[in-house]
Amino acid sequence: MNNVEIIPIWDLTEGEWLTLREDGIGGSDAGTICGVNKYKSPYALWAEKSGLLERDFAGDAAKWGHRLESVVASAYAEDHNKAIVAWPVLIRSLEHSFMFANVDSWVVEPSEQFPAGVVTEWRSSDAPEGIQAILEVKTTGIASPGTAHQWKNDAIPESYQLQTVHYGVVTGVHKIVFAALLAGQGLIVREPEWDDALAENLISAEQQFWDLVQSKTPPIIDGSEATESALGQQYGRSEPGKEFDGGSSLMIAWDEFQQAKEAAEAADKIRKEKRSQILSMVGNAEVGLANGTVLFTYKTGKDVESLDSARLKNEAPDIYAQFIKTRSGARTLRKVGN
Repeated sequence: MNNVEIIPIWDLTEGEWLTLREDGIGGSDAGTICGVNKYKSPYALWAEKSGLLERDFAGDAAKWGHRLESVVASAYAEDHNKAIVAWPVLIRSLEHSFMFANVDSWVVEPSEQFPAGVVTEWRSSDAPEGIQAILEVKTTGIASPGTAHQWKNDAIPESYQLQTVHYGVVTGVHKIVFAALLAGQGLIVREPEWDDALAENLISAEQQFWDLVQSKTPPIIDGSEATESALGQQYGRSEPGKEFDGGSSLMIAWDEFQQAKEAAEAADKIRKEKRSQILSMVGNAEVGLANGTVLFTYKTGKDVESLDSARLKNEAPDIYAQFIKTRSGARTLRKVGN
């Protein structure tokens, strides 16, 4: 492994590790930068990398993925009689210094030091001998609906593909093996072909993104929920009395927003009208058919229990006061005048 810097991370605290991750672009950022991650937008990632927002790594799916990582790697090693090495280091590219890789595991040539069928942990600043491939472990459907459907017909979720292309660029190891534990399906293996053109395009996209981070220039604002959420966190509270005069640019954006809002409201009115027509035809039936073909179901869900907070406040105010929680007020974008 040439032209890289190896940074051991096995003795780092979680805080030190997360800080180190923010000083560049990792493989898990690649899909976001390329706009294929539905959970995060380029703007949200830029705000995190720029220190404007804190990054949250603690989702249940991520936690379970981390917990099961060694289990899945061991299963792959045993089922396929492969020598697997867990090497806890951060690998930074010297050619593209903003790119780094934290690879799950490696497939290596079996040896006395790295026997086939098991996972061996390797703690050294020198790469293990005989590296054959990058092993990328994935789990899905464990703590969330996941992406199991995106693995059908030998496919690989696009964001994961870009993640491993990123790793290949950094490490120079272009053979990738996916070992994915899918809910209801078990362990599946994918070995995609390396694509030089895709790798070059990814380098260019990440370089452009990192230039925006370095220059404190935000990327293009998109209409994703992730971007709106990031802006809401960044500017969560208004400053009393503060005004902003955006001139013609703000006027154009506001007019276009109003037009889009009116069009959406008109479309939503039609949608509700059609839904009501359908519901009036279906009545209390659970299944809707057209000439024998099932179109939809309309079933009653489970009864839901809820707390009558108004009654609790009125009849047991002392108890109510013990559990009251203050929530920050939300900002509202409201038209002024006609």
